[in-house]
Amino acid sequence: MLTNYYTLSYVVSSLDSRITGLTVEATFSQERDHLVFSFGRTTPALVVSCAAAENALYLHPAFSRSKRNSADVLKDIWGKRVKSVLMHPSDRVVTLELDAAARVDIQLFGAKANVLLVDVEGVIVDAFKRARELVGSKVESRTNKLFYDTTLLDASLIGDPSASIVSALKKLYPTLGTTLVKEVLHRSQVPSTRGVSEIDQEILGRIKRALRQVMIELASPDPRVYIQDGGKVETPVAFSIVQLDHLEHATDKRFDDVHEAIRFYISRERATSAVSQKKNAMLTKLRLQRDRALRSMRAAESDLQGSTRAEEYESFGSLLMTNLGAVERGAKKARLDNADIPLEPHLSPVQNAQRYFEKAKKSRAARQDASDRLKELRASATLAGALVESFVEAQTKEEIQEFVAQHESELEGFGIGKKAEERAQLPFRTFVVDGGFQVWAGKSSANNDLLTMKHAAPNDLWFHARGSSGSHVVLKVRSGKGEPGKRAKEQAAGIAAYYSRMKNAKMVPVAMTERKYVRKPKGAPAGTVVIEREKVIFAEPALPKP
Repeated sequence: MLTNYYTLSYVVSSLDSRITGLTVEATFSQERDHLVFSFGRTTPALVVSCAAAENALYLHPAFSRSKRNSADVLKDIWGKRVKSVLMHPSDRVVTLELDAAARVDIQLFGAKANVLLVDVEGVIVDAFKRARELVGSKVESRTNKLFYDTTLLDASLIGDPSASIVSALKKLYPTLGTTLVKEVLHRSQVPSTRGVSEIDQEILGRIKRALRQVMIELASPDPRVYIQDGGKVETPVAFSIVQLDHLEHATDKRFDDVHEAIRFYISRERATSAVSQKKNAMLTKLRLQRDRALRSMRAAESDLQGSTRAEEYESFGSLLMTNLGAVERGAKKARLDNADIPLEPHLSPVQNAQRYFEKAKKSRAARQDASDRLKELRASATLAGALVESFVEAQTKEEIQEFVAQHESELEGFGIGKKAEERAQLPFRTFVVDGGFQVWAGKSSANNDLLTMKHAAPNDLWFHARGSSGSHVVLKVRSGKGEPGKRAKEQAAGIAAYYSRMKNAKMVPVAMTERKYVRKPKGAPAGTVVIEREKVIFAEPALPKP
């Protein structure tokens, strides 16, 4: 109700008595869609919010202009005295009449809200927003008249029996607005979902009585802000200048000054909105990590089911070795002990047997890796789920900060938190590999130098595709729990292979060593280094799945 017609009328009445006779010293903006009228250091400033979701007009007793990010606007009214403050008879337009026949129209039309400097002919001389588009055009004014006669209800309802009672009341009394219409119906004990065709004379009488009572209360405004009951923070539900009985689950906080009430409502609304946005952003990230872990867990379960042929391969290899004489060289298959064994024709029987023993070994290793990975993913999904459930309970800014502090390491493992934000500001590509370890990759030759020489610790693991140009890649050994495992190293090597000229190869030899064994020769081109004590890892070019 900040821009409800009756709220604005009350605010205008207050402004007329408080700023009439004052001289405009400056008009400036230091926040998007907000305009401030300054009347001197010892006088409250008039603040106009043209933000789509927060149209408002109020006095601020101690508004301080910022030294930076502040712009002067509507400078033609500087030095002019306010002669009066007027309200449009039927619209959300507040007018400041100034000396020299100058006029400022404050239009509070939601997303189209604006502040216009208008001459005596109604032509726009300057505008706070969209000045280039509007200057030179005439202000469009409405000439609607307001009617408050409750007897008009009968004809209105008869004229459009298919409408809802809410739309009928809003059409007949457009200045009431949604909140006051809800209040009228609540006091009438009429559900807002009821249609006009369901309104009989007895119900109509109740609506008329409630409407008259609300209009009487609007004539004697009593500003208040309704606060949500049961919350740990003062979450504003509504601003009103009359009692709202339909907000029975909220507590009203009353104010002697309407401007103070508006400031309170806006400040609490902004604070709770900021807390809510931060919480929702973190919850979204946590839920995303939980869902990713669950998807990866299902994929690992599928891989585990598919890596159960080790015994079969072992059996094939043993059958071939014990029946070498029965295997025809160059054959595509052999039938031994009622088993059909596929063969590679170009291999000898012994080589085919060795091939199956090797496949059995790889299958067991893959099964073990899948089993280990599955355990990690289950733990990750369980942890993420527990964090989501716990974080949902945090409501205040302090509780959110406490949650983040208590679970800093767990959140970091999911790429959430202060350290993750800092990583996002780094000039390198960043990844998280198995065990929660961070991996940084350079983007250019100069960037490679910066990463290796300035941002890598002596014991960090350093990777680079052998015999090929590409990114320097660093695995930060202190970024996870314990020591980086085989899988983490393979993933880091895969990143180095991916960001090399051998990206399209199936397997790429990647050099790995500790950063302390990497040095840059004096005068060498950017990105050129000499390494010692390297170990070669054959890696598939790939980026770790998020």
